[in-house]
Amino acid sequence: MIIGYQYWSMQLLRPGEQIVLQDAEVMDDNRLDDCFEVLTEREKNVAVVCHRHSAKEIVEYLKKKYIYIKAAGGVVSDSEGRKLLMMRNGRADLPKGKVESGESLLEAAIRETNEETGLTELTTERLLVKTYHIYNLYGGWHLKQTSWYEMKVCGNERLVPQTEEGITELAFMDSVEWKKCLQRSYATMRTVMQALG
Repeated sequence: MIIGYQYWSMQLLRPGEQIVLQDAEVMDDNRLDDCFEVLTEREKNVAVVCHRHSAKEIVEYLKKKYIYIKAAGGVVSDSEGRKLLMMRNGRADLPKGKVESGESLLEAAIRETNEETGLTELTTERLLVKTYHIYNLYGGWHLKQTSWYEMKVCGNERLVPQTEEGITELAFMDSVEWKKCLQRSYATMRTVMQALG
């Protein structure tokens, strides 16, 4: 399991599992707060070997310690197999947002994708991956769990960026260019990209 923080990541490893993060500082889970300090204060990738805690227990620890938010989003493909990419606040991103009260994860993913892109004729394929990332907003730490769905757009609808959310550009692009843009973006975007294979 990987937990993102801006451009860096923390990989939670079961004993014997391979490290996938480049230049990661290897630590064990005896002092979790120290692991998160390396990630957030020293801004380094961290690989945490889990001897005392499972990844699930560490997520539960974060849910109690941080403000927990559920979100959902979509990886949208068109009829030519190109993938949708947006520029939000100057960074490559994908449509996503908070789950509203009474809403399922899938409903939230479709609604947020519609609101942020203007696309209404969406079909969902499958749940692709769940990502976790932490961030500090207005002096409070948050843990966001985002459920990502593979989606297809039917037809040739016009893309309409939701500018009030900081979205300035929307475009469908081939997989090579799409991956290149996401590789330079937030750690969570790289996790989504890797889930697609």
